[in-house]
Amino acid sequence: MRLRRLAPCAVLTVFLTALPTGCGGVNGGVRVEGPAPTAIPWSGPVYVADLYGRAWQRPRTIELTELISLDRLTWRDWGAPKPRATGEASCTAGCSAGQPRSYPVQVVLSHRVRRASVAYYGEATITPVHPPAPLWATGFDRPETLNLPDG
Repeated sequence: MRLRRLAPCAVLTVFLTALPTGCGGVNGGVRVEGPAPTAIPWSGPVYVADLYGRAWQRPRTIELTELISLDRLTWRDWGAPKPRATGEASCTAGCSAGQPRSYPVQVVLSHRVRRASVAYYGEATITPVHPPAPLWATGFDRPETLNLPDG
């Protein structure tokens, strides 16, 4: 009687030890085949947020900082990974004496960040059309981080 109870346990032990171990049954790991999946291009609405967090599409004006605004913007390729605009950068406060209060610029937005069912551009690069830029615009030759709503 005791032997009859142990027989199923012995068979189960032999069966379990014969099974491969690990996730996917390949020597303790997952076997991955084929190319990695590619990113799905964004197809929803895209916005840019100004200094105050207001969302805009193809804005004519963006208040970039407390000191500088981008005005008279004309956009190309809005919604693309890097839309471009021409316009002018204007000094709104703290302008250097003897320097122009505005100058023509090219603007490139980049680094789309998804927030719920929309996306926002996270960076702006401002380049003077006719260098050099006025002294009050020093530092805008590298990407400027833009406001993003909380995710």
